[in-house]
Order: sequence, then structure tokens, then C-alpha cells
Amino acid sequence: MADVYAVIMAGGRGERFWPLSTDDLPKPFVRLVGETTLLQDSVARLQPLIPPGRILISIGEAHLGAAAAQLPQLPRDNFIVEPCGRDTSACLGFSALHLDRRDREAVMLALPADHYISDREAFHRTLQKGIDSLAGATGIVFGIQPTRPETGYGYVLAEKPPVRAHAWPVLRFIEKPNASTAERYLSSGDYFWNSGMFLWKNRTLLDLIRTHLPDTWQGLESIRPILLGADAAAERFRIFSALQRVSVDFGILEKTRGLRLVPAEFGWDDIGSWAALERAMRSDTDGNITQGRCRTVDSEGCILYSDAGTVATFGISDLVVVHAQGQVLVCPKDRAADLKRLVAALGSRNE
Repeated sequence: MADVYAVIMAGGRGERFWPLSTDDLPKPFVRLVGETTLLQDSVARLQPLIPPGRILISIGEAHLGAAAAQLPQLPRDNFIVEPCGRDTSACLGFSALHLDRRDREAVMLALPADHYISDREAFHRTLQKGIDSLAGATGIVFGIQPTRPETGYGYVLAEKPPVRAHAWPVLRFIEKPNASTAERYLSSGDYFWNSGMFLWKNRTLLDLIRTHLPDTWQGLESIRPILLGADAAAERFRIFSALQRVSVDFGILEKTRGLRLVPAEFGWDDIGSWAALERAMRSDTDGNITQGRCRTVDSEGCILYSDAGTVATFGISDLVVVHAQGQVLVCPKDRAADLKRLVAALGSRNE
């Protein structure tokens, strides 16, 4: 097997974790769970399976300084600066050009930078099963066994093999379902959450882009001869900014045959909102999740976060209370996933 390289996608915005996370410092770069950031956790959990020299970070120019400061163990050339954000198909295609220049036989492991994974050894076992199952497959999708009827995730339908096997043939990808459909998927046992983690030969990914997203492929091929050099930055931006904004799931994987799914053995969460911290952190005896200096009296089921000073609550329940970056958020826990509306309102008032 050729060398496996990890490409960690560290783009995105900070809307759902405002005020801690912002456009200037999005979710991967802040400390949500524990003492290190999600980006630092993403790099640390890959080792020793994938050494630092083969871990690449796909990043925007605005966040390059933060990423490099948080990951001093990575070579500077391992930070791939996207000309602008154009979703995951363009992101991974651009990363594939850089990887192709480095190692034409490389295998790419594509990972988001902002997920929570609880068991490093189980994570390694799952990745190794994917690597072992890649021969003869177009690519590997890592699927998460559903634990609840989640309507916020995409799903993958896989065919359970008649004998025990590490990888299941992928039948189709499904967009986010409604509640009743999600209940059916949960009880079936054949549907998995799409984790957004993929494995393929790097040149296979480029071939898939050429087949399914020919305009994107042509744009990437135009960038290839000017991939490096500050003097070509404006031209790279001009070409890249015109690429189709489409996810790798919708643009490529839903149209691709020969994919296999490896069920994950590890606990996983995409930490999509403040409320998701309940699934990643231990609560106190009253069901409160606290991070930083927090005190609770007669409070239950709350999520409290402070990056400076003390957050104190009395006689409340099921609220999110956050003091971060000098600002305060208070909202019902069951409305935390809609925080984009608040951020948009604040932005429209220049606050």
C-alpha cells in the first residue's frame, strides 16, 4: 500500500458557537472540549498511524496564522492555503493537486477538523480497516452507526455482506431525512450517518472530479501549473473562485460506484451546536455541562461556558449561557442549533 496522507479540512465559519467561535476564529480553532482545540485534537489522534510529515491542513489565508501557531509540529509546507472557500469538492480537489505534486501514488484520507472522537485506539482500528479494504474499491466511506433518529445528518445505505467483513458495499447516499424516515433508518441497521471522512487513492479522486465535475476539473488543471508562488496568487484566486460550490458528497460520491463503507468503532459527534456538548462531556449530578469558571445553584440541564470571569446561574433549567470574547449568549438549549439567525441579525446591525 502506498503512503497514506491525511488532509484535514479546517475551513468553515463560526456561527453556531457564537460568541466563542467567529469568522475570524471558527470552531476548529477554539477550545470547546478539554484544553486543546478541535484542530489540535484532529492532528493528535492520527498519530502514530499517520506521522506529522504526512498530515496536511487545508486552510483559508485568514486562519493560516492560527493553524500554524496551534500546530508547530507540522512542516510549513503542509499547510495548503485555499484561494477562497468553495465547499469540499473544490477544497479536496485543490489539496489533491498539492498531494499529487508530492507523491503521485499517495492515498488521501480526508477528514473534517471539527469533529469529536472519543477513542483514539478504536479510531485507528477503523482507519486501518479502511486502508486494508481500499484495494478493489473506488473509495472508502466511514459510516457512523446511528444512536438516535437524527435529522441533521446525511445517511449512507450500505449492503451488509453475508459473511463478516470490514467493508460493506455502498448502495446510495441520502440527504437529511425527516423525523419519521430517520426513525426507520435507526431501526433498520443498514443505514449509517455520513461522517464526512473518506479514503481513496489521490489520483482516483482527481479522476472522479474529471468524470463528475468536469468544469471543476478543468479549473483545477488550469491551476496545476501555477499551484505555487506568490506571484500567481491573483490568477489562482480568479480561477478557483469561479469553481462550482458543491460538496464532495453531492457532486461526486452520490454518483460514484464501487464505494465501500467501513462502520466506525469509535464514539463520534460533529459538535454542531452548543447543545451537542452534552454528548461529548460529562455532566454534573444536576445534568449541567460546564467549561471554565462556572457555578450553579438550583440549576439543571444547562450548558455553561466561560473563557474569563465566572458564569453563575440560579434557579434555571435547560439554558445555554456563554461568556466568551467579551460577549454573552443566553438561549434555550433546544434553540441552540438555530444560532445562525442571531448571528445574522447581529451582523445586519454591525454589532
